[in-house]
Amino acid sequence: MKMVRILFVITLSELGGAQKVVYHLTAGLPPGEFEVDVVCSPGGELVQWLKDLPRGVRVIELPELKRNISPVDDLAVLCKLYALMKREGYQVVHCHSSKAGILGRVAAFFAGVPKILFTVHGWVITGYQGYFTRLFYTWVERLAGAMSTKVICVSEYDRSKGRNLRLAVSQKLHLVYNGMPVSKKRAGALRDELSLKKEDVIIGTVARLAFQKDPLFFLEAADRMLARRRVIPGKGRLYFVLIGDGPLRGECEAFIKNKGLAGHVFLLGTREDAAELVQDFDVFTLFSRWEGLPLTIIEAMLAGRPVVASAVGGVGELVVHGSTGYLIEQGNLDEAVEALLDLACNKERRLLMGEAGRRRAVERFSLKTMVDKYRELYLS
Repeated sequence: MKMVRILFVITLSELGGAQKVVYHLTAGLPPGEFEVDVVCSPGGELVQWLKDLPRGVRVIELPELKRNISPVDDLAVLCKLYALMKREGYQVVHCHSSKAGILGRVAAFFAGVPKILFTVHGWVITGYQGYFTRLFYTWVERLAGAMSTKVICVSEYDRSKGRNLRLAVSQKLHLVYNGMPVSKKRAGALRDELSLKKEDVIIGTVARLAFQKDPLFFLEAADRMLARRRVIPGKGRLYFVLIGDGPLRGECEAFIKNKGLAGHVFLLGTREDAAELVQDFDVFTLFSRWEGLPLTIIEAMLAGRPVVASAVGGVGELVVHGSTGYLIEQGNLDEAVEALLDLACNKERRLLMGEAGRRRAVERFSLKTMVDKYRELYLS
């Protein structure tokens, strides 16, 4: 079989869901069938992960590749991508994240790449943008969609949104759910680090401290619950853990200080061992304003943890309300607190929901299934 040359293009190399997908695809594709190169911004965790793989991956770091729009840098990236693709003769270019999704597809189209794929990890178009911003992104996505062989959506929600906004023709929109490996780590690391007891209840999240993830909502829920003394039956105490970093870290730290939550709420920053630390959560939460199909929820489900999350994007395709956790209306603090209290006070329900979530994740969101479906797309 002739070796298929693939170029993955992703904007940032920092720790995140799209980066994990790129890593797992690179690691999981058979080395005898595929030769993989990756383009990304420099300095993040993804770069080292890829370089540590035994298969040998060429990582091309572009300093001009940034999240925000910058005409000069974006033009430089476009020119560099075009030159790379023209020179190397890739059979497949597979783009991830919004900025790389636009620049990578345009470059691949003009370079004559036979197969141009884009995975939508949540459309860049949201209801939080102004009219003209949404209009601009809509037309840009339509243009890039016309240049694509396939546009892969990670949730049925995003596929429907792409169809409704005419971001690509229906025949090009393809559904592939994200998948994650089952963690082989055991619980105990987080409790040891924070000196918490086995009977203490930990409610936690893993999220970038940014507007989309609404970390202050998580802290407001923590504040309201901690104000209710003796919430947990028995001798256990209630604690909240937020794993992640980002532009809202200062506001989060100020909130914890002003509300006197230190010692009960822990900000741990970015942690590469987040999947291991989640093993010690009793309840996992994610109160995002919008989402694609969050890998952190899949990781929590695989760890056997019940999930309380905002019913946005593809989250409802992961969490079954009342069976594997609770879905709440985005921004509804009363509803969030009620759901968290229900689980914090009921260990048996936590365990039943967690086990139901684990079974669902193993059956529907496995890493092998995701890699196999992408392999089929590359070879088709």
